[in-house]
Amino acid sequence: RSPSRGLGDVYKRQVQKCLELGTIAAFGALTRERLDGRALTDLLLRALVPALVLASLAATEASRDLARYCAAGGALVLWQFAAAHVAARALLGGGGGAARAAARRTASVQLGTMSPAVSSFAFIREFAGTERTGHAALADLPNKAYALLLLPLVLALRAEPAARVAMRARGAHARGALADPLNAAIVAGLALAACGVRLEGLSFVGAAVRSLASAQAPVLFLLVGVRWHVAGARRPLVLALLLARHGLVALGAAAFFRVARVRDESARLAAVLLSQAASSLIALGHIDRAARAGLGYDAELAFEIVALSFPLSIALNAAACVGGARYVANLPAVGGGLLAASAAVHAASRRRINALLL
Repeated sequence: RSPSRGLGDVYKRQVQKCLELGTIAAFGALTRERLDGRALTDLLLRALVPALVLASLAATEASRDLARYCAAGGALVLWQFAAAHVAARALLGGGGGAARAAARRTASVQLGTMSPAVSSFAFIREFAGTERTGHAALADLPNKAYALLLLPLVLALRAEPAARVAMRARGAHARGALADPLNAAIVAGLALAACGVRLEGLSFVGAAVRSLASAQAPVLFLLVGVRWHVAGARRPLVLALLLARHGLVALGAAAFFRVARVRDESARLAAVLLSQAASSLIALGHIDRAARAGLGYDAELAFEIVALSFPLSIALNAAACVGGARYVANLPAVGGGLLAASAAVHAASRRRINALLL
């Protein structure tokens, strides 16, 4: 199809989707006094996200291009991890009390994750092609492995020192691990993928899992409406963190293109769209569990990062699709601009941020 038609189609779908999710969030805000935000959070993180994990892992399959695209995806995961750490350290400093340390620890972990299936794949399919969407899915495998398997270990290693001592003393995670819905979903999904079993082969059970997985976005934005009342510096702080993360990742993508000598325009655009994905809802589930265990994380901040990352990701991906090859060629300028915007937002809100994190 022609680029102009693809542009119109994807804009129509994305605009309609944004309006749909915005309407759901508005309904949540209007019924805030009647809906239980904690109950919605439990529903999301203990039922819908595990279903999403199970469906995602069960759909994983091997390919002859797996190694090449997985290597590229692994490089992206490592760079995002580093970019998140730099952004959190630069904007939240290296010292401070418990609140600032928890915010820095949380931002460093949550910003280093991505959820491309719901924020990037539609753009990749329309502007880079179906084949590139498959390549992006392969490149997303290391991200899934990190979010599902390694992130709990990262959270434990970066926990409060006192919490780490307590974890070692009581053998944390050694008992009842499979009783946790997220862990059970990971094990079940990996087992299905290893056996080559798809959800379609599980009859009504597979259909139930897919239905639950498809409900995570509506429930998430209903929860956004219910809980989007955090006052003070949270929103400008989150915006500054996300802009810094995207700026650093854009610079990393530009360097990758030069080192790897990627010339194909569709491959370059697909890689950029993948790198601009929203933050991971699965990571939010892990952080919420770590916060409840007293490991020194801020689940509210992680939620705010996820909520704001989706519209920001869509805006950046739309800009990349409009700019096309010109946008990709100017990634250093894009990255620099995003970093400048982050610094400006942070400077304008510095006093409020410091007051919030005292």
